[in-house]
Amino acid sequence: MSDKDETATYVYCLVQRARAPVLTRAPRGLPGTGRLRALDTGEGLWLVVAQAPLARYGSAPLEARLRDLEWVAACAAAHEAVVEFAARTVTTIPLKLFTLFNNDERAVEHIRRLRPTIDRVVGRVAGRQEWGVRVRLDETKARRRHVEAARRATAGISSGTRFLVLKKEQQQAVREALARGRDDVEEAFESLAGICDDARRRPPDAVEGAARLVLDAAFLLAPSRLARFKKVARATAARLARHGYELTLSGPWPPYNFVAGVR
Repeated sequence: MSDKDETATYVYCLVQRARAPVLTRAPRGLPGTGRLRALDTGEGLWLVVAQAPLARYGSAPLEARLRDLEWVAACAAAHEAVVEFAARTVTTIPLKLFTLFNNDERAVEHIRRLRPTIDRVVGRVAGRQEWGVRVRLDETKARRRHVEAARRATAGISSGTRFLVLKKEQQQAVREALARGRDDVEEAFESLAGICDDARRRPPDAVEGAARLVLDAAFLLAPSRLARFKKVARATAARLARHGYELTLSGPWPPYNFVAGVR
């Protein structure tokens, strides 16, 4: 066999079910990989895998292609599509993008070695969904709202003084909006987390266009609690909107943020 024909076992996820998952209608998977297959790791756990050519996914070619962000993004989307397909019907543990083993036997051996950890994780996420909540501050709207309030408050004073006041208010608008909304954002996270089995926060220090991300959180909950969760999220969104914040809810997702130790 030539080097270009050699393959590794690419792993998408681990699923819990009595029989092998049916994958005939699953998404295609990563570009250039083989058809999806299920590997039995024993006791009702199956790996969803495919053969990956080393000419494309070996250490050296993969490292070189990691600099191509469009290609990495396309691979990530394909990987997630397979994971999300599996998660529609059964408890699913996602594995990281570009998880590869030399062969099927090595992949199965890895799972069996981690079995105690996997059993604990499966017990935690079984029958539950992950939902994401993001809270952003629209800085443009915050400045406009702040300056309009200052303009009303300074009506009647001299134009020079008013100009200086308005300029100062514009500079302080985002800082004051963040300060005003901080307690509400913290309360939002705590109120939503109180409904769920588990919750995770990720560092939110990011600016997306004109919006500043101030909360990026994931919540794990049973479907039976979803109606209450959404009701609290809607009420929270309305409260935060008074300070110029926007809350967005996404899901359901596989439990990406709740499988530490397996991924």
